[in-house]
Amino acid sequence: MKTQHFLYYLLALTVLLTACDKIPKPIKKEVFSGYAQKGPFVNGSSVAIVELNVNLVQTGKTYHAAISDNLGSFNLNNIELISNYVELKINGYYYNEISGKTSVGPITLCALVDVEDISSANVNVLTHLEKPRVEYLVQQQKMSFSAAKQQAQREVLAIFGFKPTDIPFETLDLTVDEKLLAISCILQGQLSTGDIMQLMADIIENIKQDGKLDNELGWRLLDNAYKISPSEIRNNLIKKYAELGMNVTIPNFESLIASFINSGLYPPAYPITYPAKGAYGDNILSDEVTEIRRTHPYPTYYSMTADVPKGQTLKVVIEKNIALYDYLEGNWRPIEHYATCILEVLETGKLSDMKVLFTYWVAPADNEYVIIKYYENGATTPTKERTLQCIFDPPKEK
Repeated sequence: MKTQHFLYYLLALTVLLTACDKIPKPIKKEVFSGYAQKGPFVNGSSVAIVELNVNLVQTGKTYHAAISDNLGSFNLNNIELISNYVELKINGYYYNEISGKTSVGPITLCALVDVEDISSANVNVLTHLEKPRVEYLVQQQKMSFSAAKQQAQREVLAIFGFKPTDIPFETLDLTVDEKLLAISCILQGQLSTGDIMQLMADIIENIKQDGKLDNELGWRLLDNAYKISPSEIRNNLIKKYAELGMNVTIPNFESLIASFINSGLYPPAYPITYPAKGAYGDNILSDEVTEIRRTHPYPTYYSMTADVPKGQTLKVVIEKNIALYDYLEGNWRPIEHYATCILEVLETGKLSDMKVLFTYWVAPADNEYVIIKYYENGATTPTKERTLQCIFDPPKEK
């Protein structure tokens, strides 16, 4: 009988020890730190670290902190986790590197991180874009976390035509990595805070299942890239970090933006078109118009009309000493407005139509003409050039 009791005790002890072996050891971090960057998030932005299980589902444990300076740095103290997978979530205002100002509204950026062997991770637009794709690969394709991260990273970079890297997105710094900075700028463009969040949400949903981006969203990214000035961005960032007491060397992100524009990843489905007429008369950009009239005292009005599909750009240069008067509306933005006029389409995906006239000053020479140069889709040399003959109508006698 005693032997039987002893065997029961031995069996119970074995079961207990086995159960103890299966209880995961807690992961403890005295300090977990990082940077939140779009541009850098501003002081006071909220930070959360959310524990996830192996299927990337929340366990219910969350730690909270706040961005502690205008560099976007954060520290979470005395973290204790059962799982080594977490979601970092940042919400707040950020420095907009395009405008050189703090964003007018808050955004949220996230990152999925395996914290078992690290005590630091950054949150940025790349970690945000990869997150739902990683979740899909782990939950639906049953991939390991590390394999899913590697695949999602390759796919996100491929959206912009950039070479893959083995460096985890959560280790990248905006002031060091040219890919992160270039993509941050391309996503921002001239968009409002709400619009960039919508664009990222649309990209995330589009790539979640197959890792590939549709052309329509690619055109929106191209449209953003065309509208930014890399030199202004560089100056804005240098000035900002200098104000924060840092002397940084901004990486060569300009060449990556140019390579994205010229990559041909998202070929336009429709060309830029120039109708024969606009709302105000013959369209001076149309091939059907070969001459213009300068009249006095009754003016001849023309249209300056272009239909630029989403994701494309158009700049027009009008040369020669002919006074071009316009109303600076109709979706055109003046860059230069003197003897040589330089204008560009302000918003793509809609018809641009401006009312213009060529005025009478003095009797012109017989061979007076104007030259119109077209710069389509970021071209640095004219994609098209036309010459319009000027017809002079002298003042009529009473």
